[in-house]
Amino acid sequence: MNDSEVTYNRQNEYLDAIYAALEKGMAAKEVSCSITTGFRTIPSLRAAPGLNPYHASVADVGYGFDSVQGTINRIRQGESISLVKELLVFELDTLGISAQQLHPNFELAVKNASPDIHHLVELSRYLNHQMEERIKEAIKLGQALFGPEWDIIRMQIENIQAIPRL
Repeated sequence: MNDSEVTYNRQNEYLDAIYAALEKGMAAKEVSCSITTGFRTIPSLRAAPGLNPYHASVADVGYGFDSVQGTINRIRQGESISLVKELLVFELDTLGISAQQLHPNFELAVKNASPDIHHLVELSRYLNHQMEERIKEAIKLGQALFGPEWDIIRMQIENIQAIPRL
């Protein structure tokens, strides 16, 4: 096996691991998003401050999962993507930013939750934690894949991340 085959196999192992981590996070996201939608039928939470930002942050995480997995699928299919490293770093780092928004938005949304739904609040809190852990795992794998180049690329894409999305 030559060096390029080793590098290719190593890259695929990391991409597979990132994909698998996000699959686990996606399952938590699906349940969390369903519960969050259900929060709107609970009188004590129906119009709670933070409910929509929380739901939006969960959806943002879902979009991030889809984005990273889509890029990995395109790489696996042999598609040539210019700046593919930058794209993966951008997507993973942006997913990390989205994950940081989960907790405060969730706590704001459930601040005045009535005791009869605490079990849903705790389940949602657990699912948030699962999503955050899977995202952290995927980012660590991305950092391991790119090594010191990760920080260089991340610094280059920070200005792009600051552009508002429509």
